[in-house]
Amino acid sequence: ALKRRQECIIMISCGEESTLRQAVSMVLDRVFDRSGLPDADRDRERPHVLDLIVPERAGGGIVGQGGERIRQIIEELGCEVQVSREPLAGIAGHKRVKLLAKDRNPIEAALWRLQGTLKELVAAEVLSSEHFELREALPSEAEAAMNRAKMEAEAIGKGEVPLRVLLAQGEAATVVGKLGANVARLRDLALVSIDDAESPPFDETERICSAAKATLAQRLRALRLILGDLATRNAAIAREESVTGGDPGGGDAAEGMRQVQVRLLFPAERWSELDPALQTEQSTFPEVKIEVQEPQVVFGQPASLRAISLEGPEEAVALCGWRLHRALEPWEIAEPPARVEEDGEEGRAKGRGKGKAKGPGAAQAPQTPQAPQAPLISPVTAVQRQVESVPVTRGPEAPAVPLQSAPLQSPSPPVAQTPQPVPAMNAGAVPLKLVLRDFRTASYLASEASGIASKAQVKLFALEATNAAILEIHGPLDR
Repeated sequence: ALKRRQECIIMISCGEESTLRQAVSMVLDRVFDRSGLPDADRDRERPHVLDLIVPERAGGGIVGQGGERIRQIIEELGCEVQVSREPLAGIAGHKRVKLLAKDRNPIEAALWRLQGTLKELVAAEVLSSEHFELREALPSEAEAAMNRAKMEAEAIGKGEVPLRVLLAQGEAATVVGKLGANVARLRDLALVSIDDAESPPFDETERICSAAKATLAQRLRALRLILGDLATRNAAIAREESVTGGDPGGGDAAEGMRQVQVRLLFPAERWSELDPALQTEQSTFPEVKIEVQEPQVVFGQPASLRAISLEGPEEAVALCGWRLHRALEPWEIAEPPARVEEDGEEGRAKGRGKGKAKGPGAAQAPQTPQAPQAPLISPVTAVQRQVESVPVTRGPEAPAVPLQSAPLQSPSPPVAQTPQPVPAMNAGAVPLKLVLRDFRTASYLASEASGIASKAQVKLFALEATNAAILEIHGPLDR
């Protein structure tokens, strides 16, 4: 999967932190080296982007309580952080964390901030060396069968058809996004490029966004993200036009229902395979207006691509595009994957979206706590998985307590604790008791390393029980 998308992984691991820092610095020198670029491109402002691969189990520690750690990196270091929802294709148990900034320094500082978090999780025994091992993710039987059918189709010249979206000049800038943040999300899903459209038959100011080397489900997700960005752009334009008192033009519609228009490009040589799908699309999606471009001739030869314009609610447009592509790729899954909302306040708090970099352009790398060394993997993937909550055994209204990440200080190892005298204000109160699967997790939550007790101003105690553990919470009910 990595090879198809022209990606590779650099893994750096050594015993001395000073040696590790030197090695990472040398790698980043090469990653961000622009001396081989043409003079015109060398001086042009380009975002600095680095992908980190982290174990899925590190999710709670990377994100922090309520996305606190991600927000700290964004605001203090001036580095955009995106935590991928998807697992790293082809690698088991790992995800991608993407760092974006105008300069190298914020990225390097953010890298060491995240590395410090991983070291804390190793010290707290949340992570072990096994979690950092890179193992190939084996396909399921259904995936293997789909791959075989795809290879057979490729052998006769009817393989994958890249998702191609024809964009106007302003639309292309929106799809790229600030510091390339929007297109970076797409590149978590597929091999994505944005290139000049061939003129003729297209306008010389137009661009083509292409997503390839991925399953149709992944390309559908990429199309949904593109449509969401275009819908946000349309809403912003509508708000500007309504300043004088006009109608904002449906900008308040829910995500998935906002009106969009998009032009998808398909190979002209396979148009006969699309005709049956085009005959049924209008009845399947009556809310989508479909217009098919007439065949174009370029220098006496038929143009290689033809456009289909789709206009309507963004989710209906996305599903219509999915059905057209599946007509050319019948080996893909029969039903489109469900829509998953990835943006919004919660998603941004967890680093998965468009957090604003408000901090200084170049921040000094923070000191990392002294703990057992965790391997550093670059370019690295990220953690978006929600940590499983534990059931509450008392108090029907009490919230579940998720596994919290350790703060960025030197961690204390988990230690078994015994109940201490409860503060006077809680005298006589019944403690809230949570049942956890193992004592190690309970002791970590109760330790100073988790930071829960100090933030919530309560007392936490870990107790062993038969085949389980109990976390007692002592404090006012409103805490």
